[in-house]
Amino acid sequence: MPDRVWNPVNVTRIRNKNERWCVYLIEVKNLFWEEQNMSNQLKKVLVVDDDQNAVAFVRGALEAEKYEVSGAGDGLAGLAQARQEPPDLIILDVYMPRQPGFYTLRDLKADPKTKHIPVVMLTSVGNRLGITFSTQDLYDFLGVEPDVYLEKPVDPLFLRQVTDRLLGTGPGANDPKTKEGG
Repeated sequence: MPDRVWNPVNVTRIRNKNERWCVYLIEVKNLFWEEQNMSNQLKKVLVVDDDQNAVAFVRGALEAEKYEVSGAGDGLAGLAQARQEPPDLIILDVYMPRQPGFYTLRDLKADPKTKHIPVVMLTSVGNRLGITFSTQDLYDFLGVEPDVYLEKPVDPLFLRQVTDRLLGTGPGANDPKTKEGG
């Protein structure tokens, strides 16, 4: 098996609106992986967030590997995009113009075309309000729950692991022990 060839292609600094945290993303191309997987179709991830830095963060965390990331700036745009071209995964913020993420989640899960798509809620609502939510809290409130609920800031490697697990694309994805948590 040939050695892996890594090629650094981009360094991005991402800062949140309140400048409480900053992340440096170093995008690296694995040329061997790219060559071996050119024929494989990338999984599609839709990020619904009005903060373009958050979209760029997710893109940097996921796109270099095996995902194609697109963005929508508010809940209604995300809902329309998901209905028009259903992605494999949706990463959804809560605070957005036109339609908040909680109601976008409810509408996604009520639509036969999108109800099967896994949803990760990635938000800073808990930090902003000083309260925490769980998937059970959301179920009690809306009657639906996301597959995963994460608070910003999130470690990019952890986000990739969560995405890999939800889409069955990570190491050991075909291992029944990994899928069952064993």
